[in-house]
Amino acid sequence: MTTDPARDFLFVQSTTEIGGAEITLLNLLGASEALRRRSVVASLGFGDGDLPARLRAAGVEVVDIPRARLRDPAGVVRMVLALRALIRARGVRVVVGNGTHPQAVARAVAALTRVKEVYIVHALHATPLSANDRFSAGVLLAGADLMLAVSQAAADAVRRLRPRARVETLGNGTRIVPVDPADARAARAELGAGPAHVLFTVIGRLQLGKGQDVFVEAAAKVASTLPAARFAVVGSPTFATDQPFADGLRARAAALGLGERIFFAGYRSDVARLMAGSDVVCQTSRYSESFGLVIVEAMAQGRPVIATRVGGPEEIIRTEEDGLLIAPDDAAALAGALSRLGGDAALRTRIGAAAAHAARDRFDISAIAKKLLFQLDAI
Repeated sequence: MTTDPARDFLFVQSTTEIGGAEITLLNLLGASEALRRRSVVASLGFGDGDLPARLRAAGVEVVDIPRARLRDPAGVVRMVLALRALIRARGVRVVVGNGTHPQAVARAVAALTRVKEVYIVHALHATPLSANDRFSAGVLLAGADLMLAVSQAAADAVRRLRPRARVETLGNGTRIVPVDPADARAARAELGAGPAHVLFTVIGRLQLGKGQDVFVEAAAKVASTLPAARFAVVGSPTFATDQPFADGLRARAAALGLGERIFFAGYRSDVARLMAGSDVVCQTSRYSESFGLVIVEAMAQGRPVIATRVGGPEEIIRTEEDGLLIAPDDAAALAGALSRLGGDAALRTRIGAAAAHAARDRFDISAIAKKLLFQLDAI
């Protein structure tokens, strides 16, 4: 008879799709052998993504828990009881909710088992509390033994709403993934750019809030004055409701006459090599962001980044030093920044080098993982 190993920490993860919170979890656990050895991830199975497979490939133990919608009370009870059994069988001391929905589940099971609970806050919550959706507001009101925010902006937002809660800043970061120059050139060609071109790339889930439509409008402005410019949109819609937005991007690019100068790559898992093959990476969010993982991933590849002033990105980029910050939802401002970097190779090199240094110095995920382990042990 075999006995499953004891685990100190249970991470609750709702969706299997890959987004910022999911990449953060994968990076944190992948960066720390000690954290992996002492943790188990409970996957609630929502979505059709490959996060559980990626976690397992990184050496993380993942336990699949039958999912249940809130409108199915009996199913929710079964889900919570399965988590309770897992906590008791493995001797879990701390349950960690990786985001809002996971925290709602973590709160329920922590109350049943009387273990400590930690809420990793990935959202930038609005003030007042009523400005948030009811589910998010309820999770905030329920609280946790410790709320760990992925940025100072996210932490400050929680403190405004819950001034008596224990809130600390965890921070966020990325793995430093070296890309062979030959592979970067191959990736560049895959995005429709040759050696003499200047390739501008925007990477992220295709949805209105991410602002890729602003990128398309700016691309049309730049294309008329910078013949070497080429553009790539990397990403796909996650939800069916975002499909019209994605379709509209292609239609608008065609209407603006961008033709073969813009390439729609769809979903790609090899973003590090695509960034390494680009000359400039853009983050075009029009709404508040708690962090901006794409930004630090691009900086780690030594790419200059143009990002919008929407919260988290303002903590990452020191404008004019290791990136450029512009107003959100402003195609003219983005076009100006694209033209400036596109026409000045020396400026791209200088900002890119500073960005790579900042990624190593301030955003190495190994240091963040070590901090998380310390905070979980201290609770």
